[in-house]
Amino acid sequence: MNALYKLQALRRRRSLGFVTSYLLYGIALVSAMGLAFGKMYVEKEQGRIIQDNLDELVTQVDVLRGKVLLCAAIYPEGTHGEFAVRPAYPAPPAADNYRAPINTVTCPGSPGAAYNLAQLGDGVPLPRVLPEFEPWVYEHTEAEGIKLILQPKVAGGGEAIRNRLLRKLGTVAAASGDNVVITLLN
Repeated sequence: MNALYKLQALRRRRSLGFVTSYLLYGIALVSAMGLAFGKMYVEKEQGRIIQDNLDELVTQVDVLRGKVLLCAAIYPEGTHGEFAVRPAYPAPPAADNYRAPINTVTCPGSPGAAYNLAQLGDGVPLPRVLPEFEPWVYEHTEAEGIKLILQPKVAGGGEAIRNRLLRKLGTVAAASGDNVVITLLN
């Protein structure tokens, strides 16, 4: 009887080992699937964030273009006094200092204190700065026209967004190193 009992106990242990191995295999499979779905979710979320930032930048370009054009429309007799080309459009002071942060750009010919682009009567604030990039830079030169420059905060930063922005804006945008240069007026 003792031998029979030992044989039955041995069979139960083998069965238990067999079932345990399948349970462990199932747990490993579920874990692998969880990791795969987690990775897919993260990649989808990153793609969504990149697309949201791209849409935001395209909107910002439109808003800033509108503000620059509005400046010249409100004060058509204004002159920036730097050069003879496009005098009614804002130009950063001093011809050799032709770039300025967008929040310091003023409309030429505005009465009294010069109005910067944020103070126009259109009720639209200047766009917010995205975390990956510096504030927009405004450039107005005699030879090159009026441009907006988007600079990443770190070298090589925002690469996916920059590449998509270049594709989206087509011929009005060009890469210059890590920067995106967008032509508003030639």
